[in-house]
Amino acid sequence: MTIQEFLNKYADLSKSDAIVYMEDAEGKVFHSIDEAHKKGTHPFVTKNVKDTALADLGELGIHSKNEASKFIGLLQFIYGVEGKSDKPMGRGRRTYSDQEKANILKAWKKAEAEGKTKADFSKETGVTYQTLFKWIKEA
Repeated sequence: MTIQEFLNKYADLSKSDAIVYMEDAEGKVFHSIDEAHKKGTHPFVTKNVKDTALADLGELGIHSKNEASKFIGLLQFIYGVEGKSDKPMGRGRRTYSDQEKANILKAWKKAEAEGKTKADFSKETGVTYQTLFKWIKEA
């Protein structure tokens, strides 16, 4: 597991217990029941993001959020990074070049043809739903 993968799993530990996803028999991940039933293979398993993160971190010998926090502190000490590990950092404001916007809109047209929703596409690309909606409206 890379450091970035660890940080992503650590961030998942701070999420609500209500955040779940569906996984089908082939291991494909779906973020809604409707999407799973349309595109997935039975049987489906509902998984909690926190539980999955703890299971993945368990492979590193980390079995609680407290242990993960201590490991974050160690990484900050080693790499000289300042900041509080207990509070998830926000994404901050992101700007996109015209080329990036064009590529994302092109990918959206393809995803829309495949039946994806704007919300699912936004989650996959990291572009907020509002931004995507604005770009589509402007195009």
